[in-house]
Amino acid sequence: MWGVAADGTTAVVVDQQSLLEEEDRLDALHRSYDGEARLNESFIVLTIGASLIASLGVLANNAAVVIGAMVVAPWILPLRVAVFAVLIGQARLLSRSLITLAAGAGITLLLSMGLGLIARSQGLLLAEALPEQVTARLEPNILDLGIALAAGAVATYAKVNPGAVSSMAGTAIAVALVPPVCVMGLMLSAQDLSGAQGAALLYAANLLGILIGGISVLAIREPYFREKLRRRRRSRLPVLLAVGLAVLVGQKLYERYERHLFKLKQEAAKEQIESDIRYYLKNETLTFGANEALELEKIVFDWPNYWEQNQAPTLQVVVRVTDPTTPSYKQVQEIQDNINSKLSWQFQGLELQMQVQRINVSVVQGNEVDESLFDLEQIFNEADTALAPMQVDEEELEDPSEAEICSEPNC
Repeated sequence: MWGVAADGTTAVVVDQQSLLEEEDRLDALHRSYDGEARLNESFIVLTIGASLIASLGVLANNAAVVIGAMVVAPWILPLRVAVFAVLIGQARLLSRSLITLAAGAGITLLLSMGLGLIARSQGLLLAEALPEQVTARLEPNILDLGIALAAGAVATYAKVNPGAVSSMAGTAIAVALVPPVCVMGLMLSAQDLSGAQGAALLYAANLLGILIGGISVLAIREPYFREKLRRRRRSRLPVLLAVGLAVLVGQKLYERYERHLFKLKQEAAKEQIESDIRYYLKNETLTFGANEALELEKIVFDWPNYWEQNQAPTLQVVVRVTDPTTPSYKQVQEIQDNINSKLSWQFQGLELQMQVQRINVSVVQGNEVDESLFDLEQIFNEADTALAPMQVDEEELEDPSEAEICSEPNC
């Protein structure tokens, strides 16, 4: 704090009590973080439990079970220690926290691979029909990195602010870390290397995002850590390394984000165009809408994927016809031109190629029936009378014992 000396000059008066309180607080934080970095029995047991529950949860496609497993996971503890160790420049504490985290990831990976092998042998893990909880973690994008940054910031804030609920932050972080490792193990057991790489990329993005988010919050909120980061090279190097890795991972994630965005736009356009074309064919064309020799069966679209954007989408119309010459090439070409003309005002440059698959229908029938001889109402009435239950008159039976027997329900 500032003060005025006896000769009128300004001098700096050191608040010794404030420095002592800050030093005591940092010592308490150091002891707390040191305990959270240990690879002890509690960490191993909780990791095994969370791994088993999360792996079974994704196999069962049960989101509630997966979220519940994340509450059990203790992975937020060594991650918060890593943030603290980077800022104070303690390589020993940083290595201990990373070893603990690596051990947790290794345990989860091995357990999920084992469960994946069992599930695959029982037919529960098929590449053609993966559960939604698995497929959701195979295609990460840049949005996942943003989630991890926010989660890391909240978790670190909960550690240094006693008023925050740290369990909520721990749950948010664990949700982002354990499931990708479980999915990675399941994909390795299913020999799907591409899927395993996607899950591994998600785990790396979440890990780096949490680390950088935590460092940012701790440096902004605590002047002591900010000064350490500014002056000490041992503090800056790990931060720069983490940022560099995050940039590399972010580039991969942004490419996936562009594919994800293309897919969303494609699905929205596809749904709208299919609806418009179906209405146009049935209501505005004589060829498909008012032709007794032709019946519209279905419309199938073949849309190019992200890597085939320069190809024209194909529109295939499946029809049932009694006249194999309908529709003709000229009719199909004219309808294709009309469709492309209608699409040009909203989707400029988009052109569809139309194909018609004709299924020839041959009608076979018997001799004609004279309909003047029919009275359907009378036929139905007679059929109802014939099907009515027969009433038994006991007086017409000669043997009373026969009447008694026939009155039984099973008679």
